[in-house]
Amino acid sequence: MLNSFPSDSEHLVIIGAGMAGSKLAHDLIQEGNARYSVTLIGEEAQVGYNRIMLSSLLAQNITNDEMALVDTSKMQDEGVNIISGDGAVNIDIEAKCIRLESGRIVSYDKLVMATGSRSRMLPIPGSDAPNVMGFRTWEDVDAMINLAGQQSVSVIGGGLLGLEAAVGLVKQGHKVTVFHLAEWLLNRQLDEESASLLLKRMEQMGIEFRLEDSPTEFIQSENGVVTHAICKSGDKIDANLVVMAVGIVPEVELAKVSGLEVQQAILVDDKMQTSHQDVYALGECCEFDGQTFGLVAPIWDQIKVLINELNGNGGRFVIEPTPTKLKVSGVNLFSVGRIEPTQEDSCIFFKDVGANHYRKLVVNDGLLVGAILYGNVADGSWYFQLIQNKTNISDMLNMLVFGEAYCLSKVA
Repeated sequence: MLNSFPSDSEHLVIIGAGMAGSKLAHDLIQEGNARYSVTLIGEEAQVGYNRIMLSSLLAQNITNDEMALVDTSKMQDEGVNIISGDGAVNIDIEAKCIRLESGRIVSYDKLVMATGSRSRMLPIPGSDAPNVMGFRTWEDVDAMINLAGQQSVSVIGGGLLGLEAAVGLVKQGHKVTVFHLAEWLLNRQLDEESASLLLKRMEQMGIEFRLEDSPTEFIQSENGVVTHAICKSGDKIDANLVVMAVGIVPEVELAKVSGLEVQQAILVDDKMQTSHQDVYALGECCEFDGQTFGLVAPIWDQIKVLINELNGNGGRFVIEPTPTKLKVSGVNLFSVGRIEPTQEDSCIFFKDVGANHYRKLVVNDGLLVGAILYGNVADGSWYFQLIQNKTNISDMLNMLVFGEAYCLSKVA
């Protein structure tokens, strides 16, 4: 049933209908909101989808219908005004109104910036070609799925996003080469040993890797499309498509031109308020205490804090340690805390080559401070709790690497 908002309700406008913006609108309504009429503005045609599932969609492990993060039809029935395919181009902070690409003007009482991020594009000569793209939106996935025939694809970046793109493309029969400047894959989450296991698994899928390498130039044809990538060594490889997966850049241009204070991203306080009253920001486009946010857990926390703030309740955003759960085409990985030990740390290792199972635990003064799990990650949450709670594990050091069930059975 369509909500009937009181005539004196405040108009809350959310710019950005990605995961953060759409979940904010959804959760606010679900909590029995009676204070605001809500408008959600998105520049993409698709609204409220789960961006995390783009790699699964590319690999065709899920259908389009399984991409939904929130039920947008139900949200509209409950009173949310959703504007899609019509992004905001200007905000008049003083007049409290927004101009959209279509020329439409939307006024607000309170505004939330949830503009997210965009793919980082490296300034490699030739990268301005139309067949050089990021991997960030549903439209990007559609372009890769619609790539006809058997093509040669260069993926720039051996992080999680790059590997997911590579797996999805090789599953469609394309010849994929991954460039990665670091010595090993997922170098921010894995150590060299676990990364070598991952590399072997990816190579078995048919993906080629050029570690410690990046294209120095893309050769374009007469019609301006990339045909080849030139490697640092001078090697020339075919490239009918280039996918940049080298990180994200907070989308802050609209905030900048509107006069909001911006550094790496839009500056917010612990109530998610920006430098202007009645204007808030959350998600990948915001910066708090010198940090930006690309993982779901802290963004969900930001949403809870902002809803409390909008409803006049207490609550402050606090940065908490967040584990990294990674899944690349059925390969389970878990990483949390300090993965490269200092001189004061000690490490506990477990490796089962036959089972393709590896664990590395980093311990300091009786406390677990870091963990890497490859293959069997069932104990990841338990290790994270030990780290977060600063549990003294001195009495179970000899058993710790075998996991929670084993340790608890011995203690009992």
